[in-house]
Amino acid sequence: MSLRPEPAHWFECLIARDDLAPTLESLAAGGHVQLETDLPADDTEALTDLSILLEDYHQLANRYYLYWPQAVAPASVAGKPATTLYRALQILRDWAVQADPLITELERLQAEDTDLQRLREWLAGVQKQETALDIAALAGSGPLLAALLYRVAAQTELPELPAGWFRWDVPQGEDFFTLLLGPAQDRENVEHELSAQRVRRIPLPDWLHGTPRAAGSQIDARLQVHAKRRERLRRALRASHETYALTDALGEIARLEWFLRHVRYQISGATLAWVRGWSNAPDAAQLQTQLAAAGVRALVQFTPAPVGRLPPLVLRNPRWARIYELFPRLIGMPSAEETDPSLILALVVPLLFGYMFGDVGQGLVLLIAGLWLRRKFPAAALLIPTGASAMLFGLLFGSVFALEDLIPPLWLHPMSAPLLVLAIPIYFGAGLLLLGMVLNGLQAGWRGEARHWWWRDAPVIVLYLALLSLFIHFGAIYGLVLGLLSALVGGLIVGHGNPAVRIGLAFGELFEQMFQLAVNTLSFSRVGAFALAHAGLSQAVMGLADIAGDAGWLVLVLGNVFILALEGLVVFIQTTRLVLFEFFIRFLRGEGKGFTPLPAPDYFAFTDTRSQS
Repeated sequence: MSLRPEPAHWFECLIARDDLAPTLESLAAGGHVQLETDLPADDTEALTDLSILLEDYHQLANRYYLYWPQAVAPASVAGKPATTLYRALQILRDWAVQADPLITELERLQAEDTDLQRLREWLAGVQKQETALDIAALAGSGPLLAALLYRVAAQTELPELPAGWFRWDVPQGEDFFTLLLGPAQDRENVEHELSAQRVRRIPLPDWLHGTPRAAGSQIDARLQVHAKRRERLRRALRASHETYALTDALGEIARLEWFLRHVRYQISGATLAWVRGWSNAPDAAQLQTQLAAAGVRALVQFTPAPVGRLPPLVLRNPRWARIYELFPRLIGMPSAEETDPSLILALVVPLLFGYMFGDVGQGLVLLIAGLWLRRKFPAAALLIPTGASAMLFGLLFGSVFALEDLIPPLWLHPMSAPLLVLAIPIYFGAGLLLLGMVLNGLQAGWRGEARHWWWRDAPVIVLYLALLSLFIHFGAIYGLVLGLLSALVGGLIVGHGNPAVRIGLAFGELFEQMFQLAVNTLSFSRVGAFALAHAGLSQAVMGLADIAGDAGWLVLVLGNVFILALEGLVVFIQTTRLVLFEFFIRFLRGEGKGFTPLPAPDYFAFTDTRSQS
């Protein structure tokens, strides 16, 4: 735990080449390493070799991924990555030679079944119109007569037919089927015109005969035969998966594809490889233990970083304070010469939120929601301390689910003393701003600029404290004089130019800083304003519940839901705004480079999305 971000450690890992991929996978799973992205100049095995092989893999995937195993687990990769990838690709190619005829037949059956199902829908529409129609005559039309059937999307305008052609439409939902009959000599021209309208022709098989009802039964029988045939083909495909160990081959490729995206390494001889980068682990022993648990052969050590490489920074906070790291990261990573405010925010954020949203029942709802959602949405863990703080202030204000007559307030009802409720956050905000200025002074000392801070920024603190104290005791006027004199002397000592210019610049900067501080301080009055607004909303809900009579409980429930959803969101926004734009601007710049851990493997899953009918 530290007020400053800490630099990550430079690590080097000597790995048996056969264990290279599982070693990196184990390190990535722990989230403790960041690899260097540049390749060493003396690499003897170029990763571009893997890229070329992976292009071949993606070409195979574009054609066959729908027919690969539905779920693929990462397989154990041993040996050189390029050799492993080549072997896995050869397995895929050999499998494709055997599987391609099966897949071609499956796709042919699927296309034919699609046409048959559309034809079945058309026949059902014809049946509804009770029209006498000889299906065999249509299917066997020719050589003088042409019969063309299309399914057409709604609002599609079909071209005008040549002379001698007949058109019959059958509605199908918002779309419709159209049957075209005419001289066979015009068939090619008609088909060409319709193809431009992006309508697909439905073939009329020559094995259909009888009435529309009978033809529909023939299609159903044909679909059943096809379904059995497709199932036999799928069983044959699944058997080919086992024959060629396709799941293992795809698992090897999954791991190696992740390896290529994230890993840079250096070959050292025929049996060893080096992996280097940064680690946020406190010592090398932690990484060594992690690798030993994974059963890989590797040796990890922390060494001085190479010359010219700047370490990324790590925030080290106790577990309960880590959720507050998201606030400084909204601005950027604190640099090595800046303060990490996470520990301070662990107190400030709940206090600000709880003061604005003081209610025992509503705070309990937020706390339970945080406990429930934090695993799926880590940021939801903020609801736990803020909900607990809202419960505490609910006890102080005597509010439970907007009801102010269930428990007596341990302090006061906000509406009974509005000026006091408004004043307290202003002084709290002033203390927070003073803390920010003190932190800025601490940072100036880390940068070796303490002298400049004492003469230019410290007088601002004296003046600010004096102005705040004037509301309590008139003797603070001496602090104003001391602050002005300090600013005058500081301008003369650390300023540039002739004395008049130095004094003028010093007082100009002092006026600007004091004006900003006044605005920032008054901004905290919104905390009290929202506390009063919350109390006002609660009283409004209670009043509406009283008017509603027997339905008062429903009004109370809906009112609490409204307060939780709307005001809870607004209060979170206001808390974030005060932290970012009033507190952080005093000391935080966010100019550091954060530690980015190697992402854990995101192995894929293949799913057959084609129709299983």
